[in-house]
Amino acid sequence: MYQCQKVFQNEEEAKAAANLIIMEILGNPSYQEDEKFDKLLNQFIEQQLELDKKIQKMIQQQIDALNKTKNFMDQCFNNVEKCEQQIEILNQEFDKDAQFHRELVSYEKIFFYRKNIGLMLDQMKYIFRVQEEIDKMNSTFQSGNCDYENLHYKLIALVDIRDNIIEAVNTSPQSKQDLSIILNEFKCLSEFENKFYDKIYEILLTTIEASIKKPQQLIKTLQIIETADKSRELRKKELIYKKRALQTIEQGIDEKFNQKLKDAKDAVQILEQSKFSSADLILAFDHTVKCFPKHYNIFKVIEDQYKVNVEKRILPFLEDEQKVTESFGTLINLLSWVDSYEQLLSRVGEQSESYVALRCRVKSYMPIFQDHVNNLIIDYSEKAIRKDKSEQQTLENITKLIRTKQDLLTYFPEDIFHFINQQLDILGPNLKGEIFIEFIRSVCGTLSEVLKKECRDFINELPSNEQEGEVSPLYLLVLQTNNYYKCMTYSNETKEYCLKFCNELISERVQQIFYQDLTGGFNEIINLLLEKSCKMVFNEINDQIIPFLFSPKWQNENLIDQALLTIKDYLQDIQLLMLNQIHFNKLVKLIFKQLINTYEEQLLYTVQFIAGIPKGFFPKLLTNLSFVNEQDKDKKKKEKDKKAAIQMILSNKELVVPQMQRDKDVILNSIEQDFIAQVGKTSAQQFDKILTTLIKSINNPKSEIDGLLQLYPQSFEQYSMYILEVVLWMREDCDSKYKQQKMEILNNLINKK
Repeated sequence: MYQCQKVFQNEEEAKAAANLIIMEILGNPSYQEDEKFDKLLNQFIEQQLELDKKIQKMIQQQIDALNKTKNFMDQCFNNVEKCEQQIEILNQEFDKDAQFHRELVSYEKIFFYRKNIGLMLDQMKYIFRVQEEIDKMNSTFQSGNCDYENLHYKLIALVDIRDNIIEAVNTSPQSKQDLSIILNEFKCLSEFENKFYDKIYEILLTTIEASIKKPQQLIKTLQIIETADKSRELRKKELIYKKRALQTIEQGIDEKFNQKLKDAKDAVQILEQSKFSSADLILAFDHTVKCFPKHYNIFKVIEDQYKVNVEKRILPFLEDEQKVTESFGTLINLLSWVDSYEQLLSRVGEQSESYVALRCRVKSYMPIFQDHVNNLIIDYSEKAIRKDKSEQQTLENITKLIRTKQDLLTYFPEDIFHFINQQLDILGPNLKGEIFIEFIRSVCGTLSEVLKKECRDFINELPSNEQEGEVSPLYLLVLQTNNYYKCMTYSNETKEYCLKFCNELISERVQQIFYQDLTGGFNEIINLLLEKSCKMVFNEINDQIIPFLFSPKWQNENLIDQALLTIKDYLQDIQLLMLNQIHFNKLVKLIFKQLINTYEEQLLYTVQFIAGIPKGFFPKLLTNLSFVNEQDKDKKKKEKDKKAAIQMILSNKELVVPQMQRDKDVILNSIEQDFIAQVGKTSAQQFDKILTTLIKSINNPKSEIDGLLQLYPQSFEQYSMYILEVVLWMREDCDSKYKQQKMEILNNLINKK
């Protein structure tokens, strides 16, 4: 059944809705039955009647609302008419009183004049006995036992009168003659005023002492000064009394410095005799600050004036570069003085760098000072090393150390770091913050560079072979390795000593400097010495064993066994003498790596000798590059015979591969049995991989070449292309096109990496 939920705005809208519903009912097939239709029709009629009632009620409500609105608007119109009538009446009343309002302004002026006349009469009574008052005040003041505050109030009153008269004279020329007569009565007031304030300000010449011995008197003085400035403020005049108080305090500080430092002739004496300033500032913070109003900011005033007095005496010394360079100690003392001064300020709650100008000027000399310290380090280090070389690195001394099983060491590491520590003893407590960091960086950098230079010179001057009556070069290398290991140990001790002078903010940076410059430098030096030791071990092997690899002698004798035996003999001696196991391990690894690289180079050089490939290759490790004695008369014939013999070996895989396999096994067995702890399993596996790749490249089927090429860049590094060219030459199953393809593949692999 349809429910009427919509509220219609008018009768037409309601009828249209009713007709629409009727049409819907008539068009619905479910209502075709007569009985059902009648029932629905009756319901519709009832709904229609109900709807008509609601429409009538709604229309009546709208009519009522319109009537209420009309009544309200009528009331508003009536009120507007009444307001207009009232405004008209007020305008008429104001016009009647206009004359009174104009006269009221004149009445106010008359009242103001009357008030001023009354004040003037009161002041005139006082003026006529001003001289008498000043005499009384002067008498009281001279007695020395007076109430300064009460006296000051009387003085302010007289000064106000005098200043008012002066202002009147200046602003009223027509009254000048009459007022000048009165002003003459105040001539003696200025003299008394000056004497009074001079006496008041006297205590401020010794402000700090007064705040301790006479705090109440100082406080009363400041109250008088505050009152005087407030009086001037009321008259809208410049405040001069506080300004004079601050000037007097500064004057007192200047006089104190002049007295205390009258005998100081140079910067050292100035600093020494200025030490009282630190104690004064503590007293000022503890006592003087409590006596002064906060707006004086008195501690900063005193601190700034102390700083001015120190700087104006010290800065001229710093302007003379010659004097500074003649006495760097004064520079350091000055830094120490400034730092201690600022530390004192931090203890009393002031966080600032007070002596900025002094600190900046001192910093400008730091490069010169650093050069001076660096030169001292260089000179001392060079002398210590020369002395060590002439007195300690002798055959007799080294033989004695070895025979008595003492550490193979000399004295220069200890001497150098003892000298460095002495400099730290002097400078460490006096250098702070960035200056200390730059000092440490310069010292570490200089020491590292001078020792690197000495090491390079030592290596360059070292003979390649042991000479009769001289120390074995290998022993000297072990000795220097031990010395620089001790340098590293001493540098760690020096670092710990340095950290005692560091706060938490810079300690990490100081440790980083030691690690990068000194520890890093010593590691670099030790690596150079180990590399040189490795080459020294190979001198004999390169001369007597390596040149015969891949030759008929290689087929008949166990050359690699001989090389390993020689290496083992050297390493046994070195192990007994070298102090640091890590350095010994590194040397062993270097030697076996060089053995593998030398093996590769000799193969390349041998093929180059007989076949002219690889082109562009030149060995870096081989020292004996002669297959035939250069002085031999039949050199050409013997060279030809040598090439033929080698050619026969290298062109026969059945001869080459087994021998190379045996060499690999011997090397790896030696590592495994005697030196695995030093070489390490990872490096041993890498050596195995290198030799295995080389052998497989010669022996395995062509189908495996591509897979082996993937290992070349890491295994053979800079020799990869040369090795492949030689391997492909040694194989009989590779034509030129195949060789070119594999060379291009390897080249691409290398470029990708």
